[in-house]
Amino acid sequence: MIILVENEREQREFDKLWMKVWDEKGFQYEKTEGDAYLLYVDGRPAGTAQFTPYDPFGSEELNRVFDFSRIDRIRRHHRQVFVIDKFAIAKEYRSSSALDLLMYNLFDYAETRQKLFAIALLDPLLYRLIRFHYHFRVEKVGERTMYKGAEVIPVLIDSNYFLNRKWDYDWYRKAAVELGGEKHLVPEMV
Repeated sequence: MIILVENEREQREFDKLWMKVWDEKGFQYEKTEGDAYLLYVDGRPAGTAQFTPYDPFGSEELNRVFDFSRIDRIRRHHRQVFVIDKFAIAKEYRSSSALDLLMYNLFDYAETRQKLFAIALLDPLLYRLIRFHYHFRVEKVGERTMYKGAEVIPVLIDSNYFLNRKWDYDWYRKAAVELGGEKHLVPEMV
């Protein structure tokens, strides 16, 4: 089950989990605003993800690491871009389907919000895992660099490309079935 964080208790669980993973990876904490999601497996918090609309003028911290607005597609479609943050899975769930469910959540967010691209500063191991396990377009757009105490890779995910082919991916179909009984993960735009 994946929920949109909506109250203080859920926010505490969300913060506790991503902060624990950040400690393991050597990242420094950074509080950001955005839509926060909490993944539960067997009733226990197992993963987190936060998505924020991209603002080329307001993303000072992000632009200091890598200026995504230099990429033509991002510059032309900046209102249809979102930032992936707080993407974390508790150690005991890393060999489960938790990553598939969080990836499904990412694309559900993109589809519901009509976002063409996702950008992120990813841990190099997660970048490699996503590239080789999922086989969809995740583009390294900059070199490895230090950020908040650990190495990251700036990446661009073409969510539109993926969404046009989503049913071709076995992991996506399985995640859809697993989450199928739930309401849409993303609140409707007002």
